[in-house]
Amino acid sequence: MENREIKPCNCNCFEPEPGTRICYHSISLFLNNCLPEKNGWHNFQVKRNRLFKEEDFRTVFLSPGEIEMVNRFKSLKKQVEWMAGRFLVKTMVQKALNNEMPMTEITVMHQDEGAPFIKDLPGIRISISHSGDYAAVALTTREGTDIGLDIEEIGKAPDSAFMKTAFSQNELASMGTMPRDIFQQWTTKEAFLKYIKKGFNESLYRVEVINGRIYHHGMEAPVSILTRTIGTNYSLSLVTGAIHG
Repeated sequence: MENREIKPCNCNCFEPEPGTRICYHSISLFLNNCLPEKNGWHNFQVKRNRLFKEEDFRTVFLSPGEIEMVNRFKSLKKQVEWMAGRFLVKTMVQKALNNEMPMTEITVMHQDEGAPFIKDLPGIRISISHSGDYAAVALTTREGTDIGLDIEEIGKAPDSAFMKTAFSQNELASMGTMPRDIFQQWTTKEAFLKYIKKGFNESLYRVEVINGRIYHHGMEAPVSILTRTIGTNYSLSLVTGAIHG
């Protein structure tokens, strides 16, 4: 593979605790840096998939097998989100390893229920999320610690059908009604579902976020919660705790 220069990822990072790092970046900026295109990437969310080739990439970060995988996705939106998340993961793993592993050799795999992990690097745990124009990744090297991350674009308040499906009666009685409050509650719940490696294989009613605490099957979960507003209209939540299961 041709050795091209690795460009800065223009990502924003912070460490909520030693050994744990969160980074996020604009998907549009990622595309402009890594996949420059004459006509730009406007409205990539609604376009059909395309076939990518090695020479399309200014930055070397995907293996030939990963490019083949990208080309299996049926929409450009899915392709772009997948690549933006992988680039961020690989950048963060390289930093954690002091650049000792080429990006093309850092492989993200998935457990049976979808949770991502880094092949051959059990001491590094990750969580990936994307929404709108942002991709975000949490990574921890803290021994015995696991994580779950979620980011969501804050829109208008969801309709009553969604609220009744997503939240229990206890949650609805305790939570605010402003969109920012609702999306903060939702990202915290999704982050916990990722932390327990279940995703939507777990009933939403069995995970309750009430007054800043998480209850799983009615018992308070011994986890830490961080929530933050990214930019003006994105909610990001991180859940950390002992390795689950």
